[in-house]
Amino acid sequence: STLMPGEQDSDDWQHALWPTPGQAEPNPADFATKDDLRFTRFMPSASTDISSDMEFIEISNQGEKLAVLNGWTMRTTTGSLSSYNATVSNLMIQPGSSVLLANDADAVRVYEDGNVVDADGALDRNFYFPNSGAALQLLDGSGAEVDTIVYGNGPVSVPGWNGIALAEPLANLDNLIYLRGSGCGDTPDTDTVADWHEQWSRLGGSTFCIDTSISTTASVTPLLGPEHGLTDLLAWINDASSSLHVHMYLLHEVHLVQAMIDAQNRGVEVTVVLDYGDSWWNQYDLDTQRGMATELLASGAQVSWFGDTGENPYAYIHSKVAVKDNASVWVGSGNWKSSSHPMPGEAGNRDWGVIVDDAGLATMVAAHLAFDENQAREHITPVVATDAPTGWTMPSASAIVGETAASIQGDVDAQLLVCPDNCIDDLVAVLDSADEEILLSLQYLDMDWSWGWGENPILESLEKAAQRNVRLRLILNGAYLDEDIQSVVDRFNEEWNHTLGYDTAAIVMSSDEVVTKLHNKGVIVDGEHVLVSSINWGDSALVRNREMGLVLSSEAIAGVYMNSWYEDWHRLDNATDTDQDRLTDAWEVAHGLNRTQRSVVGDALMDESMMDSDQDGLSNFAEQLHGGDPNNADTDGDCITDDLEVAWALATALNASMDDVEPLAALTQWDADLDGTNDSEVLGCDLAGVDIQPVDDTGGTGTIVVDTDLDDDGILNGADQCPDTPVGVATDAEGCSSEQRAALVGDSTESSAGDSAESFFLILMILALVLSAGAYVILRGMRTESENVKDAISEAAFAEVSGGTVDNQGWQQPVLNASVSGATPEMLAKVPGWTAEMVEQYLAQGWTMDQLVTYYQEQVAQHTRTEQH
Repeated sequence: STLMPGEQDSDDWQHALWPTPGQAEPNPADFATKDDLRFTRFMPSASTDISSDMEFIEISNQGEKLAVLNGWTMRTTTGSLSSYNATVSNLMIQPGSSVLLANDADAVRVYEDGNVVDADGALDRNFYFPNSGAALQLLDGSGAEVDTIVYGNGPVSVPGWNGIALAEPLANLDNLIYLRGSGCGDTPDTDTVADWHEQWSRLGGSTFCIDTSISTTASVTPLLGPEHGLTDLLAWINDASSSLHVHMYLLHEVHLVQAMIDAQNRGVEVTVVLDYGDSWWNQYDLDTQRGMATELLASGAQVSWFGDTGENPYAYIHSKVAVKDNASVWVGSGNWKSSSHPMPGEAGNRDWGVIVDDAGLATMVAAHLAFDENQAREHITPVVATDAPTGWTMPSASAIVGETAASIQGDVDAQLLVCPDNCIDDLVAVLDSADEEILLSLQYLDMDWSWGWGENPILESLEKAAQRNVRLRLILNGAYLDEDIQSVVDRFNEEWNHTLGYDTAAIVMSSDEVVTKLHNKGVIVDGEHVLVSSINWGDSALVRNREMGLVLSSEAIAGVYMNSWYEDWHRLDNATDTDQDRLTDAWEVAHGLNRTQRSVVGDALMDESMMDSDQDGLSNFAEQLHGGDPNNADTDGDCITDDLEVAWALATALNASMDDVEPLAALTQWDADLDGTNDSEVLGCDLAGVDIQPVDDTGGTGTIVVDTDLDDDGILNGADQCPDTPVGVATDAEGCSSEQRAALVGDSTESSAGDSAESFFLILMILALVLSAGAYVILRGMRTESENVKDAISEAAFAEVSGGTVDNQGWQQPVLNASVSGATPEMLAKVPGWTAEMVEQYLAQGWTMDQLVTYYQEQVAQHTRTEQH
């Protein structure tokens, strides 16, 4: 065919069916050149239930003139250097536009937007992409190389390519689409895989190339859960007059659902998109999700499932976002359920949310939401009435009375983060912009990177910030501490700070009667930029989930979140141990020790719990255990050193003729035995006045019976209520046999006072501390066993559960030999994969079964292919 001008001078050139003699030849200067053309997207292999022949290559014209590719060549060259050519016979690309050249254009159009062109109509012969790999090239009419991509086992020696071939970021990932640069027009051209290593997508996924930044003057309402959230959202929904769009991972809070139903009933067009759920969700969550969805449907709302059936390009919709009347936006880290949005005055998760009243921002967010509201897309299906769970009834919504949060009016810059489209680049850019400080408040930080090429870009950006002397502080959720969380804490504290000298620190958040768990996904940079989002800091969230977040740049706004951040940093309870040195954070802070670092400078074999800062013979761990002051060798100032006071107190338990004295009383009271006279006056500063008498345990024979711990549980056989305790099962906190102690008393009768008495007490004290440390090792072993069980369950997922309130009062040493009833089949059914022995061990530590089920659901998915919250 030939070309001829259009009817009007402004028209594009058109293909003619016959030669047009007499007309002027086209001027090559009027058309795009080879420098204007690029491969920009590439799917070498794809198969769905619609078609098994859906591969495509996208060619973009980045110039300002029409590209006419007639007479150009598409070439594939296999690893054996066998080439296959197809000549372009009918293909034009408008300036600034792209075409997807596909073998089954009709099938590709079901999943992909844009100009999809059938290869059979554009090329003179069939054209395929070898599954094993090839070099794919576009050549112009003179045979010059225009662009090249080498994938799989293709030859890297072809002109236009350097280095290794493009490989999949993850094995067995079907329907993978390679993107050049970000996929939004930035097309690096180094002729290497680096051009294609920034991002990838999957068939049917979005490629948003919309400007996501805005500068405006707006009313912004920071929401800090659990104190604020539910009341504010109810007022916000009740104010809707025309439309309400809600995209949510979990929708369980009945007051919010009822408010949405009421809005629909008064004429507001309510549109809801919810995650469909997965096989690992518990039945309650599945029933509640489906029940709430069908109740909304019955009210007339448009309700859709995200990820029900078909080819789903995403793992989950994990967004927590809503748009009201195209004029206001809510974004948060917490699902619409009671753990993240509790009733006023009730305890709940630490979550961040924000309401921004701005039409420009609302329009931008709504444009992104529209993609996942299109029920024609394969990953979106309509909710139907038959989705309602059998026997489920929506709870009634009571009246809510509470205060709303204060708003801030002023100038603000806003940046919308959308995963997986732009969130990695934009999040890295926020971190890279830090000059002084980065404050992180995270559910978790995943140091692994399974869904892309190279290193974890988020962790790399954080380390680069530390290297340029930016102050890094991280608060992590510690409701269910495991080795993954601890490894992040150790990276910040032990490696980056202690070893490399960076100004970094991480803590596990303590809880109280208001804040029970850290569920946040936020960051504050330089006291000016704050991220409020649903985006967990792991690879699945960043590149496989639908997520949304807002970066707001305003010192006034960031300051509200910063104040809350410091509240979380300074909160202390009586259980949290950030550095896992057996010393609680609260105790270390109270005594001037380092709660973030267990290592001791100059001694690789010692941690802070083993140190004896005041040189009184008691380690820091012993001081904490018995209530002493680690910075004062004589805590109560009665002239008896702490080591002797603890030893004396322990000895009183072995001799019936002596009144029992608690170690805490001995350390902190001058008259610990309450006999009316100071202990030092009766016993002497070196306890030389203690009259040590052996205890006759034989009914008058005078023979001291020395027994051993036959079941090796650290409990004396004579007092052991469970003499057949299995090996490795934890016992009581004191952990010492009375017969063994009596034997020590008997051995000590050869000496009566002075140095011999002091030596005996010290030996007794050391034995008690060794056995108590043994109990700690047993507990750590039990935790390691639970980690192994979690690692073995690879197909579960991270269920959204609420944490229980932590009792911070009356902390005491764990009861390690608590008796338990056997684990019933009903109990085991709630924690599949765990043994009866394991359940009994947890129950023995004081867990209720409800708490254990919550722990199981939260933890079991930390080692799965996805991690959701």
